[in-house]
Amino acid sequence: MNTTPPNATQASRADSLGENPKALLRKYDVAAPRYTSYPPVPYWGEVTHENVEGWLAEPSQASEPTLSLYFHVPFCTSRCTYCGCFVIITPDKTQGGRYVEAVKQEMRLVRKYTKDSRPVRQLHLGGGTPTFISPDEMADLVGTAIQEFPLAENPEMSIEVDPRTVNEFYLTKLREIGFNRISFGVQDFDSKVMKAVNREQPFPLVEKTVEIARRLGFLSVNCDLIYGLPEQNMESFNHTLEQVEQLRPDRLAIYNYAHLPRINPYQRRIDESTLPGPEEKTEIFLMARKRLADVGYVPIGLDHFSLPEDELTQAFQAGTMRRNFMGYATQAGTDMLSFGISSISEFNRSFWQNEKKLNRYYDSLDAGRLPVVKGMELSPDDLLRKDVVSSLFCAGGVNFAEMGERHGVNFTDYFQQELSELPPLAEDGLIELNQERIRVTDRGQLFLRNVAMLFDAYLRKGAEGGPQFSRAL
Repeated sequence: MNTTPPNATQASRADSLGENPKALLRKYDVAAPRYTSYPPVPYWGEVTHENVEGWLAEPSQASEPTLSLYFHVPFCTSRCTYCGCFVIITPDKTQGGRYVEAVKQEMRLVRKYTKDSRPVRQLHLGGGTPTFISPDEMADLVGTAIQEFPLAENPEMSIEVDPRTVNEFYLTKLREIGFNRISFGVQDFDSKVMKAVNREQPFPLVEKTVEIARRLGFLSVNCDLIYGLPEQNMESFNHTLEQVEQLRPDRLAIYNYAHLPRINPYQRRIDESTLPGPEEKTEIFLMARKRLADVGYVPIGLDHFSLPEDELTQAFQAGTMRRNFMGYATQAGTDMLSFGISSISEFNRSFWQNEKKLNRYYDSLDAGRLPVVKGMELSPDDLLRKDVVSSLFCAGGVNFAEMGERHGVNFTDYFQQELSELPPLAEDGLIELNQERIRVTDRGQLFLRNVAMLFDAYLRKGAEGGPQFSRAL
């Protein structure tokens, strides 16, 4: 049932963005990192397997007594042209078995170097399309993970699912394996939009799949949407939200489409004239945010929404939420070990990323080497700025005294230059600023990337010809 007021699709930007929304959008629509990590990945350097072996062997500095595991399954049978994830397009399902064996090799190799005995609190499979592999291969992969890294009591075990790739039999197997949370890639339900991005999945299919997941006892259902896609507009996305409300997922992520054809050549297939401009794109997101609030969802950070009783809402309210490469998660301070090509680990104050070429990934493991290519060990300055960025995205602000005490600095002295540049953001209504804290306003939630940029030491260096980032809006 449509519970939205009749004028919802005409949501006033002036109400949310002040008297001159066009000027505000022009001012802040700049290229900016997404800040799923700090420092952002493009600033990492080359690392060797010896570097990572050393980081793994060090005693953990994490504040949480648990681990998180992530597994990347890169395969997809067709290309969705909006996708910015690392994927391998192939119809050959026999590749799954070889890949699972390699990931098992990697797990055993990591276990060889780390003495960490913390139990696993979170286990997540992403892609690509994790359900590209067979149920038996999935059981083998997860079974090995549990053998190498024992689970904590009541762990969160989640998986990303393309609704077009599963049936009741596969979903039943996922529950038997131990998965208790599931995320469906929806993106949009409008047929014209879906055709434009080569991902056609009718609403009845998704509705049926969500119903089966709930009947099987998955504790949390998430749906991913994307705004800013070709052929998308206020009316079409409002209709998609009407259908999403019928599903009533426990969580929603509404991501900003990043059009980067220079980095992702397949995005050149998209007719740029059909993309909504920055103003319409922002209107779409503001409308979505208002509509979801009207039906009971709590806005979480930049682009997530959850029901009041959901664990993510509770973690947000308790201050234990964190943001990483999987989006917003419920556990702060947990080290994450990641496996598979292109996957990124965050462990012992270090980041590292695996090979992106499948043959190189296999060759490294066959030679008994960790398949790493880039990463970095974080300095005290990196750790401080990482904490500031995380606090902005997860807690909606920064308490100067608390942040300074955690890192052994006088915050206002350390960030004298950055603090001197914040008043214009306060004048534009993005933050509230006083001598004790920064608080991001409701309006400022849309501009979190812009606020975080002021604390980014790597952007401040301003190297010409540096990394290319997506637009903030």
